[in-house]
Amino acid sequence: MAAYTETDVLVIGAGAGGGAVSKRLSDAGIKVVCLEQGDWVHAMDHPHMYDGWELERKRSWSFEPNVRKFPEDYPVTGNTTPYTFTGVGGSTLHYAAAWPRFKPVDFRKGTEHGVEGTIDWPISYEELEPFYAINDAEIGVARRTGDPGNPARPEGWGPASRGGKVGHKMGSGFDKLGWHWWPADNAILTRTKDNRLACNDCGFCLAGCPRHSIASTDVSYWPAALRNGVDLRVNARVEQINAKNGRATGATYIDRVTGQRHEVRAGIVVVAANSIGTPRLLLMSAQQGHPDGLANSNGLVGTHLMYHSWSFVDFWFDEPLEGFKGPEPAVLYSQEFYDSDPSRGFVNGFSLQVGTSLGAATSALGTNTGNLAPWGAGHRSFFNEHFGRHALIYVQGEDLPVRTNRVTLDPDVKDSSGLPAPHVHYELHENDRRLVEWGQQRAREAADAAGGVIDTTTSGIGGIDGPPPGWHIMGTCRMGNTPEDSVTNKWNQTWDVPNLFITDASSLTTGAAVNPTSTLQAVAVRAAEYIKRRHRDIASQTTTPSNADAPAL
Repeated sequence: MAAYTETDVLVIGAGAGGGAVSKRLSDAGIKVVCLEQGDWVHAMDHPHMYDGWELERKRSWSFEPNVRKFPEDYPVTGNTTPYTFTGVGGSTLHYAAAWPRFKPVDFRKGTEHGVEGTIDWPISYEELEPFYAINDAEIGVARRTGDPGNPARPEGWGPASRGGKVGHKMGSGFDKLGWHWWPADNAILTRTKDNRLACNDCGFCLAGCPRHSIASTDVSYWPAALRNGVDLRVNARVEQINAKNGRATGATYIDRVTGQRHEVRAGIVVVAANSIGTPRLLLMSAQQGHPDGLANSNGLVGTHLMYHSWSFVDFWFDEPLEGFKGPEPAVLYSQEFYDSDPSRGFVNGFSLQVGTSLGAATSALGTNTGNLAPWGAGHRSFFNEHFGRHALIYVQGEDLPVRTNRVTLDPDVKDSSGLPAPHVHYELHENDRRLVEWGQQRAREAADAAGGVIDTTTSGIGGIDGPPPGWHIMGTCRMGNTPEDSVTNKWNQTWDVPNLFITDASSLTTGAAVNPTSTLQAVAVRAAEYIKRRHRDIASQTTTPSNADAPAL
């Protein structure tokens, strides 16, 4: 062991959850060390500044770590494809920055139906709302207030992104059907904030944003956290969280550049390594007193994995819509079918999100659903009929938290440091399959109502080739009500180890039918506020208090 460092709080992972926690704690003068196994990724390193950017998103800058194979990535085995990114900012480095909130009903699905492992959250929407507001103000959310389908929200940093011709087209379809719709909240600046510029509508959002308009965590939280004095160590791959006498003592990490091992000792440890990396690390941390992994005495670490059930439905119309202009995420959404109605044949509901298109190469390569332009004599006429005339409806359903959908360790495959790879198993529940089939029909109704559809294809149910890819990975260390139904209590404090917290999407109890980053960061900010105010309580605890006995803020 080369050396060790002592700190108040050790944060593992510099992505959405880890960045928010590090900044919040350091605002209060708490000494924080953060370990990140990747490195800084400069916005100009992304492929959007040269002609082949659309192709590179499918190769060297793929969303899939198994395709990308950066040295900081770890391989993932199993039957599904996770979309994750390793580096300061984590998976926000290639996200769309859609920023919807969960609804109040999402926090009580155990009471509503309780199907297949579903439990109520230990907190309500109303308890989380102040932390949504704090987080929104930190990062700068573009928003139009007044959505009658959701609780009131504060004014955004700027107005909602323009919907363009695509938004007008699909909005008219929803209007004719009398369905709810509203301009989408996005974590993309429409007004300059700090050293970040407002969006210029270039439309390459998922390739990274050189203007820093998108609130990836490297530009939204980390500059302030570093000014506060957080000790952020990159290329630091954690091998094990250490524990003694029932409490975490810190972690051992491998410097990926030198190969040396180091130890950080801390009074409190916060894990935010994403919903695959966090259970992987806890399972790798099996040791004396924790033979099945840390915080895993009930066997729930890695279980109840959620991805969202989904389908892309592409539509092409008989008029130019210029969908390649403007930001890439959803421009508007309909939540007409968000709430459960068992008469439909399934529980839970879905959002219909309206998205834009991309550039010429993406159009020729099949857009979102594999509708390839033919090569040869028919290519030009097909391209002329499709490019710039496209709108996407994204059926985003809430999937059930099935216990057997889970992350385990692969006994045979290792990362570049010799640590075991995660193995991911996910199968779509029949309830979720029926939900998406019904949602696809509603998407078609909306497009038909808009008028002028000349072609359409879908990605099928759960993806083109099989189980859904992990765009939104959630639930593998969920918060809950008792040590029997969850991994953490209502303050993200693990039941087994009172000074060990989990603050990424793995702590989400249910997945709702919207993008999760807004909620995971609100939960992280709330947990950080609890740690900040209750530091002395946590330091003296030898057992994790029940939700009823835990101190309030």
